[in-house]
Amino acid sequence: VTLNNVEVCSENITTLKRNLENDCSKLFSQGGGSGDQAKIESCLSDLVNTSTKFKDLLQEGLTELNTTAIKPQVKPWISSFLAISHNIEEEEFNDYEANDPWVQQLIVNLEQLMAEFKMALSPVIYDTLTSLMTSLISIEMEKTVLKCSFSRLGGLQFDKELRSLVAYLTTVTTWTIRDKFARLTQMATILNLERVTEILDYWGPNSGPLTWRLTPAEVRQVLALRIDFRSEDIKRLRL
Repeated sequence: VTLNNVEVCSENITTLKRNLENDCSKLFSQGGGSGDQAKIESCLSDLVNTSTKFKDLLQEGLTELNTTAIKPQVKPWISSFLAISHNIEEEEFNDYEANDPWVQQLIVNLEQLMAEFKMALSPVIYDTLTSLMTSLISIEMEKTVLKCSFSRLGGLQFDKELRSLVAYLTTVTTWTIRDKFARLTQMATILNLERVTEILDYWGPNSGPLTWRLTPAEVRQVLALRIDFRSEDIKRLRL
């Protein structure tokens, strides 16, 4: 409720300033003292500063809400990814396809969590909070993935899980999601390679429109997560 009130105050001040500017413009066009005009312009400037302070307060409140109410719940849900083996063969891969082991439950959990906030917050504030949550998810996912090991099919499984998660998050906010998950998407691409040297088909002059968000060192780090890729081959790469 407090966050909603802060947003409304900021919007009302902005509207008040705009209306006063229009009224004063009409008044001074009919002839008015320059001294009076300067005083009014100073007052209008103060209104802008007040509105900005309310916006800053709103952002601080949302960041605090994300840190104290969302992160403590989301972090364990992401960490549970570690309990699902991605060093899998065809039998496990087919089993995962029939009985999703992780991402669908994560989506259900996120839906339930955000439903509470959607009821309590204005659409604009809810959308901003959702954007903060998606940033949190991408950061925590990246940390978690780097602690895992993958087979070729495990990399394919992760790619499917990531696509499902991004598809869901795209439906719950008007903010751009794919940019926040660009690094994870590129990690999934690397984990899906059939051989180490295949990365060169996507790197440097072969990258085409793709802008790599991962450094050469990070690319090697992700390649090393594949249990079937030899460290000598990874070190030999010229990136």
